[in-house]
Amino acid sequence: MLRNYLTSPSFTKAGQSFKSTLFTSINSLGRRAMATLHDMSDKQTVWIRHAEDDIRLQATFTYWKYLTPDDKTTISKQRLFTLNRLIDEPVGETFKRLKVNVAKHFYCQTKGGPRSRKTVEEINTDAANHVKVRLFDNTGLEINSSIPNSNAWVQGGKLEINEHHYYIEINPPAVKELEMPVNMLSGYLVRPKLSLEFADLNDCVFSWYRINGSSSEGILVGEEEVYTPTISDVGCQLKLVVLPKLKHRCGQSVEAVSKAYVTEGPKRDYLSERKQHISGWTSSQGFRVVTYNVLADVYTESEVSRTKLFSHCPASFIDYGYRKLLIAQELLEYKADIICLQELDKKHYDNYYQPVLSRYGYESSILLKKHQKVPPNVVAEDQESDCSGNKDTESENSDEQFVTVKEGSAIFFNKAKFREIGRHNLSIAESIDSDVLFADIMKQARTSNSITEKLLYHSGSSLQVTVLESVDDPTHRLCLCTIHLYFHPMAEAVRLIQTAVSLRHIQRIKGLYESQNHKVSTVFCGDFNSSPDRQTVQLILNRFIDQSDKVFSQDDVYKMFGLELRHTLQFSSASGFPQFTNYVPAFKECIDYIFYETEHICVEFVVPMPSEAQLGGGLPNENFPSDHIPLICDFSWK
Repeated sequence: MLRNYLTSPSFTKAGQSFKSTLFTSINSLGRRAMATLHDMSDKQTVWIRHAEDDIRLQATFTYWKYLTPDDKTTISKQRLFTLNRLIDEPVGETFKRLKVNVAKHFYCQTKGGPRSRKTVEEINTDAANHVKVRLFDNTGLEINSSIPNSNAWVQGGKLEINEHHYYIEINPPAVKELEMPVNMLSGYLVRPKLSLEFADLNDCVFSWYRINGSSSEGILVGEEEVYTPTISDVGCQLKLVVLPKLKHRCGQSVEAVSKAYVTEGPKRDYLSERKQHISGWTSSQGFRVVTYNVLADVYTESEVSRTKLFSHCPASFIDYGYRKLLIAQELLEYKADIICLQELDKKHYDNYYQPVLSRYGYESSILLKKHQKVPPNVVAEDQESDCSGNKDTESENSDEQFVTVKEGSAIFFNKAKFREIGRHNLSIAESIDSDVLFADIMKQARTSNSITEKLLYHSGSSLQVTVLESVDDPTHRLCLCTIHLYFHPMAEAVRLIQTAVSLRHIQRIKGLYESQNHKVSTVFCGDFNSSPDRQTVQLILNRFIDQSDKVFSQDDVYKMFGLELRHTLQFSSASGFPQFTNYVPAFKECIDYIFYETEHICVEFVVPMPSEAQLGGGLPNENFPSDHIPLICDFSWK
């Protein structure tokens, strides 16, 4: 039985953008692609694709005619064919269709005009007279025409069509998609959009070429999945050739050429200054943490963002194709053992950050935000109050109770320093209404309808929790937590409730490991959307908010009184309280933090923040790819 499937490559010449499928007419391919697919060797191939649980399979092959029967070197015509057939159909029926297709294009021309003038009966007669088909298994035994397709096509078998002999390849390694980026800067990592099938990324062969002038061959400049253009590449295009492989098996190589030309990257002097405080990777006695809200692509596309929040930033610098290059380079420069990102788009995690950072030794996971669907009797979120005022930020399943947002948080850790031993993520909107652990908190929240609505239906804040173990000393365990709290500037009560739920969950997870006689340290970082003097931060640091506190300012729209919230975790702010971590023309404040428990770890060093003069009036801009600034702290084990 065929258990896997193949999508073999094709090359779309227009724009040099590759999106597979080999199973298309050869007429849609350029001459270059045709030469790649058909190498004119004695060993021709028929590719068989069969997706697991699919009731159909596809057989793809190239057929050709020589100029004369005696001249086996000059080809007068060739064409790529694909048959899409039921797997339980007798293979003899598939042969009939194959014969008709070949006959129509190669043997049915009439003296009076195109092949369409022949009747169906005449075409069938030509097919029977001119096209002979036989199929053999991998022992040389001819396959009976009554055998179903599912059993007829076997790896190593052979197909004969007239004088052409084809070897059968079942689901060989293949490139499904290869697309070059639009933005390419000298000094910044370039990675194509790449999708493989039945191939191992580590086995594949990559060849990068610099193309300067009319020649399409170019000069070989790189042989890895990612490439960092040099100053010599400025003004040139880049070409990438990918040979998909799985151990000893090779598929068809595919190439793509960039539309864009390499331009010179920004110098970013502030980054050089921050790097001066980083001598290299930390020792086995400590670890470095970076937290960074990278400004989701989905939030820069809204009308509010373009006309209000980020109107100071030229479109070319707010484009995510540009910003992601700067973000990735900056993260790698910091040599952090732990990276916590907020507002990371799922598509950019999958296509860029995860594959790029994995090449540098990072393991990672992403957690998307999630909230309950808005009931008919609840007013939808005021889009003018949120930079995400477009419906494309959410992905909704009408059959489910919850809505998943297209961005969230991600944790990356250095595999040479840590190994993952557990994930304990929490969707606040989902759990606060169902987990008995939070029943008392939710009871207090329900005293305000507006706050309840924000918690359940409008804020998708989720707590990402990954428990790590030191590779060098397994007695050192770290409960690593990151979050992005609700944005609304006048909804401190919502953030306070979200924080109380998060702290309660962290206590539960820490207790789980401590009950197994493990020593556990906690780092809780992210974008809390709350300044140091507000109640969210005070709850984390002081461990309580009670009824005597005047917890909300007169500006807060969503108010609650009589709250009593407590926790037992002893946190301190590792990065202190910088003047600002979020810096846009209309808002400059410290709202990002790295909180840590002081019992088992201590802060060794905090990398200084850039000066206000270096920020250029407002973020993002040419040198700063987000409206936030990353925090960087070195810790040591006690």
